[in-house]
Parts: sequence; C-alpha cells; structure tokens
Amino acid sequence: MKDLLRLLFIAVLSFMIVGLAVAYTRDSDVLGRLTSAVDTAALPQLELSVAEPESAEQESATEIWIPRPRADQWIGLAGFPDSTEIRFALPAGVNFTAGALRLAFDVQLGMQGDGRMTINVDGVRRGEVVLDPGQSRHEVEIALEQNDLLSDVVVVTFEGRGTTSTGQICPADAANSGAAVTLSDDSGLALLTDDPVDTRAVRIATMSDPAWLDLGAETGTQALAIWARQDFARKGMEVRFAANDTVPDIVMAQGTQPALALDAEGHVAIAGEAGIEGVLAARMPAAIRPVPDAWPVTVDKLSAETLLKNFRGSRRWTIPYALADLPGGLMPRRFALELKTSTLAPGNDWVVRVSLNGNLLETGRFNGQGDTISLDVTLPSGIQTLSNTILVELIDTTPNDSICRVGPDAQAQLLPTSRLTPQGVQPTGGWPQMVRALAAEPAIGLGVTTPLTRGEARTAAAMLGRFLPAGSDAVFGTERDTATASIEITTADGLRSALRLAGEFGAGAHTIWLAVPDGDRDPILIAIADPRAAALIERLDDNAAVILIDL
Repeated sequence: MKDLLRLLFIAVLSFMIVGLAVAYTRDSDVLGRLTSAVDTAALPQLELSVAEPESAEQESATEIWIPRPRADQWIGLAGFPDSTEIRFALPAGVNFTAGALRLAFDVQLGMQGDGRMTINVDGVRRGEVVLDPGQSRHEVEIALEQNDLLSDVVVVTFEGRGTTSTGQICPADAANSGAAVTLSDDSGLALLTDDPVDTRAVRIATMSDPAWLDLGAETGTQALAIWARQDFARKGMEVRFAANDTVPDIVMAQGTQPALALDAEGHVAIAGEAGIEGVLAARMPAAIRPVPDAWPVTVDKLSAETLLKNFRGSRRWTIPYALADLPGGLMPRRFALELKTSTLAPGNDWVVRVSLNGNLLETGRFNGQGDTISLDVTLPSGIQTLSNTILVELIDTTPNDSICRVGPDAQAQLLPTSRLTPQGVQPTGGWPQMVRALAAEPAIGLGVTTPLTRGEARTAAAMLGRFLPAGSDAVFGTERDTATASIEITTADGLRSALRLAGEFGAGAHTIWLAVPDGDRDPILIAIADPRAAALIERLDDNAAVILIDL
C-alpha cells in the first residue's frame, strides 16, 4: 500500500512540474497570474551585478597615444651585443583602465647572421624577438599590467645578442657591425581611460604630438607664443604654431588669468612659466629635463645616458649642453670624466677618447685591471658654440686571438658624477659674453614689433631658444617698461623701414645688438652701430626674422 501511495505522489508531482514548464515555455499568462499574486516586497532582494559587454566598455573609453620619446633621434641596437633604454612618461591625474606597448622594429641583419632581441618592461622580461637575416620588420604588442600603470613612467629596455656569421666563421670585427635594429617612429604606448574627455588632465594628455600652439594675430600675443614655444622645446616638449585651419591645443592667456585652465572652447589656456610647468607636469612628469641650478653641472642633468651597458669592442656616450641652459650663462672650461668598467684580462688596456663638437681633445690609455677611469679634460672656448656635444668613446683593446673566437662581453657605465666646471677664463666677446650679460639681468622685456607669419615666428623662436638664459624672468606688455634689458622681434623689412625713419642712429645705438639667422649654425650677432651691420641688413630677405637686443 505504501508503495502505491508513493507512486501516486511521484506521478502527481511530475504532472505538476511538466505542466508548469509547458505553461512557461508557451508564454501563457499562468506565470503572470502567479507572480502577480505574490507580494514582491516580501521576497528577498538579491544584489546582482550588471556587466556591460566588453565591446561597449572599449567604445566608451578614451585612448591616449604616447609616441616613442626622442622622436628626432635614432633609437635602436647597433651590433651584438647591444642594449638601449627608453622611458614612456605617463600623464598625471588620469585613471588608466588598460595600456599596451605597440612597438615596431626595422631590422637589418647580415645574410649569414642570426640573433635575438629581449624586451624588458620595468626590469621584467616581457618579450623575445628572433632576428632573421636580411631586412625585416617586427611588430610587437605588450599588454601592461595594472602595476605598470601606477607609476609615472614605464621603462622599456631592449637587449640584442647574436652573430653575423651563423657561428661558422667568426667576424674579425669584434664589434659585430653587421646588424642594426631601429625602433620605428610609429612606436608608442596606448593607454585607455574612462575619465571624462572634457577634464583638464585628459585634455592635456590627449593633445596631438607635437601639440598645436595658437600664434595669434596681435603682437602682444605673438610675443607670448614665441617665448612659450622655445621654453616648451627646451624642457622636452615640442609644440608648433597652429595653421589657420587647425584647432590649437594651447592658447596663451594674458592679464590676471590662472596659470592653467580650460577656456570656453576647450583649449588649454596657459599663463607664464607656471602654466608651462603645469602642462609639463600633467603631460610628462617623468620626462621633464632638469635645469642645472648650480656649478658643477653633473652629466645626469644633461640628458646623458648613465646606465650600465654591455658591449663588445667599443662604447660611446654623448653629452649635450647649451650655454644658455647653464647657471649664470657661464661657459664650461673643464670636463671631469668618470667611468666604471669591468676588468679585462691581464695585459690588456682600455683606451678613452674625448672630443668636443667633432674636435678630438684627449686620448688616454688605462690599465684594464682597474675598475674606474678618471680623466680631466680642458674644454677650449674657441670651439664651443651656443649648443655643444661632448663625445666619450671607450675602446676595449683585447685582441681577437683567432678569427673563430669572439671576445667576452665588457661592461661600462658613465658615472653620474662626471661633471662640467667653469674654472678658467671666460670669453669676453660674442655670444658667450651676451648670454652671461642676459643671465645677470633681473628681468628681460620681450616684444614683437610687427605681426609675424608662422614661418617668421618659428625662426624667431628657434633663435631665441639658443641664447635666452634658462630661468630668465621674461616680462611682456606694459611690464616691459620696467626691465633694463629688452628683446624686440621683427622682420628684416620692418627693421629697414624703422632705420629709414630714424635717419641717423641715436645716442643709445651703441647698446643695441642685432641677431640674424645663419642656417643651422649659431645666429650672427653684430652691434647695430657696426659699419658692417648696414650691409648685412640690406642682404637679408624681407621676411627674415631678426632680433634686436638692448642692454
């Protein structure tokens, strides 16, 4: 009897379950009547997370593209072994949801060669690329982790190892010169953020590169824009004057405006040095070039590489410096070189060569058993210009005993304590004296006499950035009358017209100097009262930008 009742109960229960399932699938009103009869407030409330589709999230995100740094310089690997490092500065004030390195390499390798390149991100190996013989292109994408996006810089290191002879006949040149890996200009870092695009931080981060700066039509605005362009360039950020049909990223604010703000059209409005520093701090906080503020000036403040490097055969370091960027505008007269090296086999020496602007200054031979090399080099004033480059070359003289034997790798580091000092007699004429005189001025009035075109303003900004001392207090508009030194920017045609109206030079003409462009060399500097100045002015094109300096 119990079994019969149990079977009847199971049959009724099965009938009810099947009936409910059929009613639900047929979209009948049974479920509606059932749920309407229940007070939903009495049911337990479940917290369910609603996940949006991944594609929708990516569509709403804003991509910030940071191109490879030092776009105007070659970056890559030359020979085997070799290594190099680049740093991508992350914009400040932006919350990143994801990021990826998109790197492209153009490889040239000897037909009998093979090699491998390792890619490290923040010291962790993140990729390997096999280098094939001949010419090839490799594109690599490396997704960044959240920890990588929390700092203000992403450090990427490339290390190359290999041979140009497939291991059959070792090259006679220990430097293994049959290989070159170039980091392409279209490489960069892609970042995604969900922050609103109309915020100031995102607006600065998403500027074009180079950023577009509004030149303006009024002379007062143009003076500010020319000064800002050269200041941006000297601090490591390239900006260009926007054409008439281009929407500018940056506009110059005048009067008592905030140092950094967004105007009604969404442009980044900057005022003075504080505005420029604000843009740099938001866009590239880890890439701002330090400004030397005291002597001696160490090489780590001059954009020189001071990291440990592996090499075979020889290694070079370049140390750039500009007189206008050095404290007081003084010219360095001595260079104290310090290198840290690995030890060589007994009986082998290191050879060090130091040159300045293509002129060999010093050569020395040092015992390979030591681990440090110190060399004091005199920097002649006669071969220094407004912009200079010191080249240091370290050569491993270990002989290659056999054509089928490659010597061991060596290591060396240009120590950050290597330094420039101004001890010595300073030049008493030309640009060195002019830069020192301007650096001693408490304020310099800067103005534009006649409205300039974009090309004329570009030339003027390039000239101004070569000799205006870093940190100079430039004043504009009505404040120029309070400055004891002034800089006026005009065109050759405007200068000739002014000289014709003046008739004869006044009593103060002996304090006025003229700077005119001279190709890629230093601008020509000549006193306006010099008899040779008249002939120089007449030879200039009408639209040539010229600068008058009154001390």
